[in-house]
Amino acid sequence: MKELLTLFFSLRWRELFFAPTDNGIIKFFRYAFVGGIAFVVDYCGFVLTSVLLGESTFSVVAATTVGFIAGLITNFILSKKFVFTESAKVGAAGEFMVYAVIGIGGYIFNILLMLLFVRFINKYAAKIIVALIVLVYNYLARKIILYSGEN
Repeated sequence: MKELLTLFFSLRWRELFFAPTDNGIIKFFRYAFVGGIAFVVDYCGFVLTSVLLGESTFSVVAATTVGFIAGLITNFILSKKFVFTESAKVGAAGEFMVYAVIGIGGYIFNILLMLLFVRFINKYAAKIIVALIVLVYNYLARKIILYSGEN
């Protein structure tokens, strides 16, 4: 944590985002940053689809699906560049496939939580809360299952 804070507050952005690191805290910070960008893509797809389809259970599922696909592709591309720079446990051809399968687990988790949360709060607020929960699942699952035993 000290290394992350030192880099952040001394404005050493190049080291914080681009330099190779084995520091798990910095990797999670990068993943959260990348996840934030992917979330913006996901959320925009979600909102656009929701507006086009109106209010219904189908709308929530369809909008979540559109946002998920756009966010997954964005997350994979940016994560390979900034977070999971080490080699995957599978060959290059299988890497996106395993990444996507883990993402599909996150998607199912996402749908279930969305269907639960929209009973109690606005679907746009629910999307934000659910995204934070699924972010942690996705990072841990990808780190443990797909990428080598680095931090």
